[in-house]
Parts: sequence; C-alpha cells; structure tokens
Amino acid sequence: KKNRRCAMQSKKNQRFCAEHLKLEASEGVTDNKDNIDARVPCPLDPKHTVKQRDLKTHLQKCNARPAESPEPWYNKDINAELHLSKEGQETKNTGLDLSLNSENEPALFRKLFGVLETYNRKVPSLESKIQKHAGLDSWLSKKENKKHIVQQASLIGAMKETDLLSRKNVYVEFGCGKAELSRTVNACVIFDTVLEKKEVGADQHDLKNNLIYGFGLIDRGVNRMKMDNKIVSDCEGSQLHPQIKRSRIDIQHLDLDKFMEYMQHLSIVAISKHLCGAATDLTLKLILNSKKSRDALDGVVVAMCCRHVCDYGQFLPQSRDFLAKNGVVGAREFLVLKKIVTWAVCGKREGQEDKHESGYTYEERERLGLIARRMIDDSRVDAINSLMENNKAELFLYADKESTLENHCLRV
Repeated sequence: KKNRRCAMQSKKNQRFCAEHLKLEASEGVTDNKDNIDARVPCPLDPKHTVKQRDLKTHLQKCNARPAESPEPWYNKDINAELHLSKEGQETKNTGLDLSLNSENEPALFRKLFGVLETYNRKVPSLESKIQKHAGLDSWLSKKENKKHIVQQASLIGAMKETDLLSRKNVYVEFGCGKAELSRTVNACVIFDTVLEKKEVGADQHDLKNNLIYGFGLIDRGVNRMKMDNKIVSDCEGSQLHPQIKRSRIDIQHLDLDKFMEYMQHLSIVAISKHLCGAATDLTLKLILNSKKSRDALDGVVVAMCCRHVCDYGQFLPQSRDFLAKNGVVGAREFLVLKKIVTWAVCGKREGQEDKHESGYTYEERERLGLIARRMIDDSRVDAINSLMENNKAELFLYADKESTLENHCLRV
C-alpha cells in the first residue's frame, strides 16, 4: 500500500507471511496442500485474513461482526441530516455532483488558487494558544515520545481557560480510540481536586455530592489496550468515582439524548483529539440534533484533522453557504478544495524534486493547503456561531508543527 516492506516473517518454504498469503492466488501460485491453509479476506472486514478452513469459526467471533442487538441509543442515520425547525432550513443534501474529469479539473484548480489567495488576504492569522497543565508534568518526564502528551496538555489547558475542566462535568469523547485524552483529562481533574483540597482544607472539602462526574466514550472501531479501567484506577485515593460508559457506535447513528439518559449529569463537555474528516461535522450535527444534551452542553474542545476525507453532503448547510460566499461553490469545487488541502500535510521527502503539475513549489503548495484547511475550519466556526446563539465558537492553533501538523482546535 505504501511501498513498505512487511515486517512479518514467513514460514519455511513459503514466500509470503500469513497476512500476505492471499497474494499467492493473485500471482497464480497454488502449491498449498489442497489449499487447506489458504488465507482469504474476512467477509466482515477485508483488512485482515483468515485460513479458509477456520472461516466459519472466525465469523462467529470476529470483532467486525455486527452487534446482535443495537444499544438503546442507536438510531440509524439520525445525524445524517440536521433536524432544525427554522423556516427555510435545508435538511437534505440531494443532487450532489461529485464528478471531475481531465477537461474541467485544471480550470477548477486555477479558479480555487485565486479563491484561496483572496480569502487569505481577508482573514487574520490564527492565534497560537499552546498551553500546559501541571497535572501532566510528571507524565512528560516519563515519556520518551512527548508529542501526544504535549498536545493533550494544551487541549486541557484550553478547557481550563474557559472553565471546562471540572469534576462537575461529564466528558463525552468522540472518536475516543483507547480514550487516552479522557485519561489525561481525568488526571488533571484529580490534580486540581487535590490542589483544591490543600487550599481549602480537608474538613471543608466534601466530594460526597459529586456523583455527576464521568466519561462517555464513543468510537465505532474495536480498540485494544483501552484506558477505561485505568481512568478508574487513577482515581484511587482521590475520592473521585467517575462514571465510565463506552459505546461502539458510529457518530452518525448516535442519539446523544438517549445515551446521556444512562449517565448522571448536569453539564456535558464534548472533547476529541484529531477527530477525522466528516466525523467532526457529524459531531456538530449530533450536538445540534440533541435538544436535551444541547441544553446541558457546557462546551466543546475538538482538535480536528483529515479535511481531505470530509464529505460535502455531511457539512452543515451554513458551512456550505460560507464556502459558497467565499468562492467554493458546490460539491465539485469542494472536491478540488479537498485535494488542495492535502498539500498542508503531505510533507517533502529527502531528495524529492520540487516539480509539480500545478507549477507551484513545495512551499507554495503547502501554503495553499494551509489556506484551504483554514477555510474549511472557518466554515464550521461560522455555522456554529449562526446556529448556537448562546455560544461562541473560536479557532486557534493548539500545538506547533513539530508536535503535529494537524494543529487546529475548535472551541465552543
């Protein structure tokens, strides 16, 4: 896939490792013993393979198998559309033309180059807000690879700056993976609680009524080495007893109001670190579609990434309007914008010639990619500010390029 050599070992007298034995069939190699050990792609998830003879057993335990009974908060495609009752609100995305061909693509690129240069002249540079939290200082001293902790500390610092870091909140982490961000949030809440206890005195510091603290963990994937139990064990001796509820579900199908019925809460904070592409827009629609949860929403802190896999149809209507007002009209032009946005993070390999069909140098392409990314993220900010009148959305840089190239944070 990426022209890398596989690190897995092959058996004696076999050319391929277990995961790549399937390539033998494509090359006409059929010397397996009656093919009893031939590996085939799993029908549920072709990213992995299984021995032909074990397929029936594997399908009964594969992590990719569909749930036998959906959870109570599963509501198919509930967040595929924005459910607003405002007059004239667009809720359906029909007639999207995503076709590009060799004749019209160069012209669209030239148009978008001009659009981006114009947009760049109109908007001020993003403010850099790289922050820290003392609760993660000990973590930094133990880690050799510090970039993830540095990013998490900055996001948590951004939460604390706007009073979003508290044991009175339930944090719902979207695209949580192993829940590393939630664990570091919990560590900082513990740190602040211990500090508060020292300042006000043990006698006055009462945590008995703080039963509303916890973490809702949302991810559609199957994750190993989850941090759920570590969040609980980290709280030993701190008097904190966080609720933990994990759901393996696509954000598109999550009824947040129903999910929160299973967690005690007064206020909700939506968080995520590197929420990929369309998942960011689905999360925004989820929040807007959730009346009860939106009333309890205290804030949102999301580090975004992967604009190249955004879906024009999943964008909020106000986001699409913003893009159109600034020169990116319709799905075809948005497709070109997504191609340009990859230049912000594609990197330059050592010894690579600085030639490109666009005529731009690597540095010029990177600059255009960053402008394209800024425009997409600004469209989200504009949509939130127009739809959530009592909240103010802002965009800023939460990390430097050395820590991560995907360093835009959306805070509400």
